[in-house]
Amino acid sequence: MTVAAETEKYLEQPTLPFSSTQLAAFHRFHAYKWDDDDQFQAGLKTITETQGGTPSFSELLKMRQYYFSTRLGSSINLDEYLAWRRHLEASEDPNEAIFKRFDEYDFDNDTRFQQGLPSIIGQLMKDGKGTLDKAALQKEMTKAKAFYYARFIELFDFPAYLTWKDMEKSQAGPVCPFAHLWQNQGKGSGNDLAEDAQTFLTATRPVSSGALQLHLHSPATKNVLTPTRLAKMSQAVASVSEESAITSIFWTVNAGTSSRTQRDPEAEIVSKDEKWFYGGVVVGGSSKPSASQDAVKTKEVLRQYYTLVDQLSDISSKHQKPIVAIVDGIVSLSAAYLAYGSGALRTITENATLAFTPVDSIEPTPNEIVNPFAGLYLLGRVQAKANSDTGARPLPKGVGHYLAFCPNYILRGPDLRKLGLADFFVSSSKKQDIQEAILSVAGCPPPHTTQAVSMALNAEVVYPGPAKIDVWRDEIKECFGDSNSLKEIVTNLEKYDKPWSKSIRDYIASLEPVFAKLLFEAINRASELSTFQDCARLEYRLSQRYKDYLSSLSESNQTGADDNLEKFFEPLEEDEAELFTFPFAEWIKEHHHDDVDEFSAQTTSEKGDQDPTKACPYLASKDGNSGSSTVPNGHPNIPGVDFSDPEAVKSCPFLSSKKPQETATQPEAVPSDHPKIPGVDLSDPEAAKACPFLSAKMKKEQETAPKTASVPADHPAIPGVDFSNPDAAKQCPFLASKGTQ
Repeated sequence: MTVAAETEKYLEQPTLPFSSTQLAAFHRFHAYKWDDDDQFQAGLKTITETQGGTPSFSELLKMRQYYFSTRLGSSINLDEYLAWRRHLEASEDPNEAIFKRFDEYDFDNDTRFQQGLPSIIGQLMKDGKGTLDKAALQKEMTKAKAFYYARFIELFDFPAYLTWKDMEKSQAGPVCPFAHLWQNQGKGSGNDLAEDAQTFLTATRPVSSGALQLHLHSPATKNVLTPTRLAKMSQAVASVSEESAITSIFWTVNAGTSSRTQRDPEAEIVSKDEKWFYGGVVVGGSSKPSASQDAVKTKEVLRQYYTLVDQLSDISSKHQKPIVAIVDGIVSLSAAYLAYGSGALRTITENATLAFTPVDSIEPTPNEIVNPFAGLYLLGRVQAKANSDTGARPLPKGVGHYLAFCPNYILRGPDLRKLGLADFFVSSSKKQDIQEAILSVAGCPPPHTTQAVSMALNAEVVYPGPAKIDVWRDEIKECFGDSNSLKEIVTNLEKYDKPWSKSIRDYIASLEPVFAKLLFEAINRASELSTFQDCARLEYRLSQRYKDYLSSLSESNQTGADDNLEKFFEPLEEDEAELFTFPFAEWIKEHHHDDVDEFSAQTTSEKGDQDPTKACPYLASKDGNSGSSTVPNGHPNIPGVDFSDPEAVKSCPFLSSKKPQETATQPEAVPSDHPKIPGVDLSDPEAAKACPFLSAKMKKEQETAPKTASVPADHPAIPGVDFSNPDAAKQCPFLASKGTQ
């Protein structure tokens, strides 16, 4: 029944004397999609957190009424609306209540339904429906849910439900014939902006069975991976292999937002990479570049990195628990295996990038680990794929060498898919939809979880566009495909008097000769290795032996190239035996107060070039002349603050933990005995601003209110600091800023 027909029906009712305008307003209010209104949901979340509980139905209705009238400009009388709603519900089809219960049923946490998913997925695959689009997949899943609901919960008429659902959609749908252009744009990026100054990693376990959700959020530091962060990531997934309730891992990263403004329609379209998924693996936590890296520390960090990658690969391959990470930003080569090589269901968006050579437009991360052969495993996989590719448009042979020696070449979505470095390409605007789809089927137990999650991802896949590799296929094959040495590649490139060939020749000439030859040979050997562990061992031994070679040249002041490359490939048996067995649990215990990095101070240093730990009088008094800025073991313990986390020094941890307790009680904006005013909600603090008497009274009360002490009474004692002196607060920027606030 259309809105117009319902309006006529209600106008005929003598017990409901509503005008057509009122009825139209009631319908709009009743059908409004409150769950999709981000502004209303944000306000509701704030109120819920403040009250410490979920609002009652009447309170929620009043909130909606106030929002509807102030934000949407449509006044609703709640008493009349409720009367209309009672009449509406009394005249509804009795089956409608069952249909609504079916829509609201929590299938995701119904263990019996999730255990039956494998048979559903298996039947779809058997019927050739493994790559259904989103609408078709939802239809098949709805049929399966209806069968289950009717059998185990309550009987209902499924054909009648479909008719009711179609009618509901048609009534709520727009008249505009171009609605598909602005509808179904997805729900954005979900918790993409859930920045937390004190927690780098957040883990959410499933209610019953399903995916372990892990979220990294430190875009201010480009999500760099310090030793502490690598340890926390390993700790978060340590028990996944053994826990039957966890069927998969869903990994999200707050990659930040783009700062680009609205583009001039007549200007050239230029890609601007500003979102960082992984800013690289770094040695220590300093945001300031160091002249050299400690060899022992570098080896330890490499062991941490390789162990974590192997740990994730083991979860995915051996235990058949899929890992999904939606890569939505720049991935530094030193951390690339966590995004593109950990055996996961590698999912990328239009913002995902990777480069095997330095890129002028991307500033390198300070203190990123020096690993000359980083990414060798991926180059080997690409080279092997090209050697065996028999498709209609195969990868050109030698493409691994091309990627390793082509400067300023950024791989994006189309090329990442073409090269086999990513499995699914999706739109970043649909990340929240994808997350919901994955979590809805993640309860499907192993070994069927991968198949279920893959179907959910396939339903969201979009065309990434043409790959640049295809454009240069013939040139790449001719210059790199049949070359047996780096010298042959340079000779082949000289046949092309083009800027692209000259840039590659110039880049090869700029490399240290032995390194260039080693890299060429290493890619060939890596393409013949089948496992990550084998490639990682090769990468590690080449990196360590090449560093030793450079050190020997420096000590002897030699400049000549070493033609004996075989010695670089000799195994480092003692080191390589421990490459994938780093003891994270013991390391965390020993470094509970160590490795607090200064990346969190990067933004602050741009403003004042001041180390926040140096600004704290307690830490400054403990550092002495050592130059260390880590939090010492003797620092007062603060509940809820983890000093081993690099983000802990981003602000004064004591004050940040005390803020909720130190918030002053606000005076009541409107007196309780103030006369009622029709149409004015006196519980709203903004209402007082409309009354000149109340606004003046509030201003006077604020001016005469006693000032709070600049230093809290229970602030930890700091040797050598007299907190009774008002000037003491001025010495600490955190206390001083609090005083001004």
